[in-house]
Amino acid sequence: MSHTMPIQQVQAERPSTPVGPSAPERASAAVDAPDRKSSDRNLALNSLALMLSTVVTGALGLLFWAAAGRLYPVAEVGSASAVITSAVMLSTLSNLSLGSMFERFLPVSGWLARSFVVRGYMMVTAFAFVLGCGFLLVAPTDKMFTSTAEIVTFPAFVAVLAVFALQDQTSSGLGVARWAAGKNVFHAVVKFMLLIALFATERSTSIIAAWAVPAVIASIVVLRAVLRNLRTEPRYQLPPDLPPKRELWSYFGSAYGITALGSLAPLLVPMIVVATLGAEDNAYFSLTWSIVSALYILISVLVGPFVAEVAANPEQFTRLTKRFMTMVCIVALGGSFFLAFLAPFGLGIVGEQYRENGTIIVHLAAITIPLSVVGSLYDGLARVQRRMKLAVAVQVAATSIIIIGSVTLSSSLGIAAVGWAYLAAEAFGAIVLIVPLIRWIKELSARGHTPPDDDDDDRFPPDPPAPTPPLLGRPVTTLTAEGAYPREYSTAGSHNIRIDPKRGQTPYSPSPYGQGRPYRTPAPGRGTP
Repeated sequence: MSHTMPIQQVQAERPSTPVGPSAPERASAAVDAPDRKSSDRNLALNSLALMLSTVVTGALGLLFWAAAGRLYPVAEVGSASAVITSAVMLSTLSNLSLGSMFERFLPVSGWLARSFVVRGYMMVTAFAFVLGCGFLLVAPTDKMFTSTAEIVTFPAFVAVLAVFALQDQTSSGLGVARWAAGKNVFHAVVKFMLLIALFATERSTSIIAAWAVPAVIASIVVLRAVLRNLRTEPRYQLPPDLPPKRELWSYFGSAYGITALGSLAPLLVPMIVVATLGAEDNAYFSLTWSIVSALYILISVLVGPFVAEVAANPEQFTRLTKRFMTMVCIVALGGSFFLAFLAPFGLGIVGEQYRENGTIIVHLAAITIPLSVVGSLYDGLARVQRRMKLAVAVQVAATSIIIIGSVTLSSSLGIAAVGWAYLAAEAFGAIVLIVPLIRWIKELSARGHTPPDDDDDDRFPPDPPAPTPPLLGRPVTTLTAEGAYPREYSTAGSHNIRIDPKRGQTPYSPSPYGQGRPYRTPAPGRGTP
């Protein structure tokens, strides 16, 4: 997608002799295969890059906290982990669901994309800073922070992590999620090196600084690459193909509700553990939960490339959805095996106390992760189809279960209470969402690779068969029942443009996953989201 070739205008005279039906069929097959191959390759490349980076960053994250546990006092590790976890969750909350908006609508935002990104980043940075300041007013600062410097720099730390996190979804929306993968690996490697270099201080401030400094560097580099892509990529010079503002605001509200509620539990749980069990128990919990969180992230990162790729190639919805579901199931089953049999040994490497306190959590998570597949699949399909009300309602209930369960059970079960609370929340979500998810999957299976028909609307003719990709300088004639009309052709598979001379616009193309009608005339180079 980052190497899109210029669109060539190709016109031809009306043919005087008809062409048999086999010719269009052969032409359509010739162009459809590269399209499918291109979208499949990009989805696979971005998904594999994100999964690989998640595995690497998860492993290095485990080493990071393992080294911190070995080299720094336990109380300092507990304090630093509470600060970092809070900053990460606040940065997620301050993203205002713009990441989800970028994934879904950047591929079709045309020349508005650059303004969309710049204004979004400015708003997120400002909101993150304000949110960080507000957090200091209500948080137990005397227990979480060990110095005035940590308190003063905390809002800026949140703002940096907000930009750092938003770049993951921005890269997915641009179709280059592999940039985010490289950024995350760089951050994981450098923060581990800085942690080792600063161990002589034995202060939580050094642990926090090791996390923050590489995040600043990586954010600057990726932001420059994003702005350059928006300036040079041809599809961002095209007219925007966005839904009405009302639909955008509806999507924004639903996405932000899911993001905010999903961030609330991870934000409050470390504070609950610190307040009820102490900083030392929080050190055991944070190290253990970092392993579980890595698997949650590993599954969640698959959603972004899927949503962005379908937005850019809606005609490949069914094919891309089946690939997405397959990858999510494979990752979940592999992660469950890892948590059940390998994670306890990893905790034992850090220390016997970490293994004794954390084994119950990873064993509960081995059951929880497969249950989370239902919610992840439903979330991806709901975002593509812009039908997210049920997902929001389930997230409200799941967040309540996690918070209430952690508070009420921690006094009797210790840090294992968090594992039981998450298990109950994911089980509830799976029970509620499994029926609508199965219904969607059955619709996909019945549909196959053919978009649904829209027989009740004959105002628009069906798409004509696509021609064989032209050689440079050679005209191509696209045939319809009425003859030939001019056609533009892009050598990039996902940017076919068909022009109807009678209306001066692209003919109606039934949405493969929407409501059967486009919300507006599709922009050149885009299908109907």
